Amino acid sequence: MTRHELSGPDRLAFEGIHRLKVVTTSGRVDVVGAGEDGAAVVDVTRVKGEEPLVVAAEDGELTVRHGEFRPNVLGWLMHGRKIEADISIQVPPDCLVDVTVVSGPLVVSNLHERTRVQGVSGEITLAQLHGPTDVKTVSGAITAESVTDDLSAHTVSGAITVIALGTQNKIKAGTTSGAITVDLEDGTDAPRLELNVVSGQVIVRAPEDANLEVDMSTMSGRTVTTFDGLDSQPLFGNKQIPFTKPRQLSGRLGTGQGRLKARAVSGDMTLLRRAVDPELSGSDVDGEDGEDR
Repeated sequence: MTRHELSGPDRLAFEGIHRLKVVTTSGRVDVVGAGEDGAAVVDVTRVKGEEPLVVAAEDGELTVRHGEFRPNVLGWLMHGRKIEADISIQVPPDCLVDVTVVSGPLVVSNLHERTRVQGVSGEITLAQLHGPTDVKTVSGAITAESVTDDLSAHTVSGAITVIALGTQNKIKAGTTSGAITVDLEDGTDAPRLELNVVSGQVIVRAPEDANLEVDMSTMSGRTVTTFDGLDSQPLFGNKQIPFTKPRQLSGRLGTGQGRLKARAVSGDMTLLRRAVDPELSGSDVDGEDGEDR
């Protein structure tokens, strides 16, 4: 086992790494897949506080730890010692990654295997992840770009934005307070989307040749679409429900091989049609003047 305790900036290199586990309490963390043959680099640019940052490698697993992630973490943050660290980590793209950051921004990119991300407070950005990904946070926005495999994203308070490009990948996203926005890029084939919001809107942008079975409903809000052929109607027929006006948007686009299921307690449901870009730029968005159905 190789172990280092760092109290300031340093750069460490390792070989034969296939798994990464990171636990930090505060500060910025960047994890990027690059290189090959198990080579990994840990670049620490700042360490604050009396507790050292520990970097260890054993049996192909690289561990980076600064503080602990405890069940009563919110109380610990209020009464515990203040420690921070800014860390950049390079691992092979096929590395299994598990990252927990209590407070601070986190960026994870260019990985091909399973990735797990957990946070309490701070923005989380995921890019070019080509393996199954699970991300959870309490307070903070989640942004996932160029998702090609299954994605599960959940936050209590914060927006979720997903740009998806994949074949039959499953995307589950949920937030208690915040909006969910999903962009299906050109070439996305038969995705399965399951989106849930308590208070906030859901916006989905799909190419005009999308193949989706659509089922979007809200207990209190509007249903808006720029696609032809979809039905918008009261969720429970003509039955009156006090203090709510439930609406449902449903129907089939194309072959209906994919599935879009979205639910909101309070918030609008919007499905926008985007013209297919021959160069796959994905920059031409149609439907800004959507019709309220």
